[in-house]
Amino acid sequence: MKMKKFLSLVLVMALCLTALAACGGNGGTEAPAATNAPAAAGSESPAPAAPVSTMDTLIVRNTGDPMSFNPTVAADDNLYYAAMCMFHRLTKLDTTKSPVPDAAESWDVSDDALTITWHLKDGLKWSDGEPLTADDVKYTFDYIKEHPETYFSTSMQIVDSIEVVDDLTVVFHMNTADMSFVARIGWYGTFILPEHVFNNGQKWEDNPASTTPVTSGPYKYGSYTQGSDITLVANEDYVEGAPAIKKIIFSIIPDDATAIQALLNGELDYMQNVPSAYADQLLADPNYRMIRDIYPSPYRIIFNVNDPIVGDLAVRKAIALCINREDISAKVYANIMPPEYSAYPSCVTWCSNTTDVYPSQDIEAAKKVLEDAGYTKDADGYYVRGIEWEVFEGMQDMANLIIASCKEAGIEIKLNLSEYNAWAQKVGPEGNYMMEAQGGFMGPDPAALATRYGTGSNTNYAGWSNAEFDALCAEAAATGDSAKRAELYKAAQKLIIEELPAINVVGYASYTVCPANLKNAPEDGAGQWGWGDWNYAYFE
Repeated sequence: MKMKKFLSLVLVMALCLTALAACGGNGGTEAPAATNAPAAAGSESPAPAAPVSTMDTLIVRNTGDPMSFNPTVAADDNLYYAAMCMFHRLTKLDTTKSPVPDAAESWDVSDDALTITWHLKDGLKWSDGEPLTADDVKYTFDYIKEHPETYFSTSMQIVDSIEVVDDLTVVFHMNTADMSFVARIGWYGTFILPEHVFNNGQKWEDNPASTTPVTSGPYKYGSYTQGSDITLVANEDYVEGAPAIKKIIFSIIPDDATAIQALLNGELDYMQNVPSAYADQLLADPNYRMIRDIYPSPYRIIFNVNDPIVGDLAVRKAIALCINREDISAKVYANIMPPEYSAYPSCVTWCSNTTDVYPSQDIEAAKKVLEDAGYTKDADGYYVRGIEWEVFEGMQDMANLIIASCKEAGIEIKLNLSEYNAWAQKVGPEGNYMMEAQGGFMGPDPAALATRYGTGSNTNYAGWSNAEFDALCAEAAATGDSAKRAELYKAAQKLIIEELPAINVVGYASYTVCPANLKNAPEDGAGQWGWGDWNYAYFE
């Protein structure tokens, strides 16, 4: 079968280093904006040569203890960042949450998108000296497919078979054309494991290597003390050269305030998701560098379109016209979380529709929409009453500002505040709500639109069904041309804007803090290295 180079999913990002006053709000802030521009598949972005470091130990905040040291069984956030240093996937995600090469330096996709050929990097070795080959890839993903308890097993059901061509070439034969697979295989539960260690008849969970791992990355397992730390040491034999930082200690600190104090005391070097209450202090301190990271995870309103009140499009349009995103960004999120007007996160620039967008606030226009639909004011000045909004703790300030604006337009909304688990039960299994607020990842590929809003999807909390939307998403998922995919997904987003099953409010963003003299941190490498890669970092 004729093969063509896959042009749509490996992304070379242009990293914008200008301070974004409109969405940063903290003068002088270094605020890289994700651009996610598609480029040639398998293209190898040049990695910077790391100079000899003057400090060889880095202490990174970890929020909890790992479940094990097997990163492919489950989606374990408490292992994930250490795992990205120790293991390879075929692809990995960079700081914009977009795929770049990892164990596979390139890949090809057939014209019908049903065959993916992966070309592995030469020279990768396991920490016991054995080579990492296509046999390890086949073994790992065959096991995942055959074991439904593994995290990625469901995604592997679109793979019919895996063929080893030679030590550095492996072919996935697909039964469904889905271009998002190349990105999803760089996410959770997809790390390649050594066949010669794990293929011994034991379940992965029972294998000693799930406790003391045999690794392939730029760092090797050093030690683990429960409740204290995970220590990794540099792999001096790594194919790309030994990392400049010789030891990484993942210090286990669940509490944010304790972590910040450790940072200020010099007991911690690097911390993600800095609480906004500490942002100004750290931004003003020349000893630290604050990196603003925008994720494709917008905070949004989801409507139950089958509800008799919010099921009326006029009501949803009126609510959309009441939202003042700039006000919410400034008052609730200290301008760290930017306004989001697009139906798919605007930080993913190659496929986000920034033309057909949600409206700006216009209270009078909201009233007119309701009046044109036949609504009249009652004695208390309301056109619409009886709406209840399910919100979990942490989103109530955003919700209260929207409720106040809706009141100005004659829309009465009652806030029902719950802790997260109670909220999830109500809007998920029970489906008992009128409108709800949620966040959640919309990546690592725009195929997530179908997951969130496609007919029958178990995460389509809106209960929305649009045959044209479904068809556009299906065609886009099976299309290998990036420009065509973008066109189709933008058309799908336009339907969301028109029918409003959901309204995005702000984009999710946070600060990562590190020493001012730390260079080539993971967040600095859009299009070049991975989201958790420390092998290019060094202290100046």
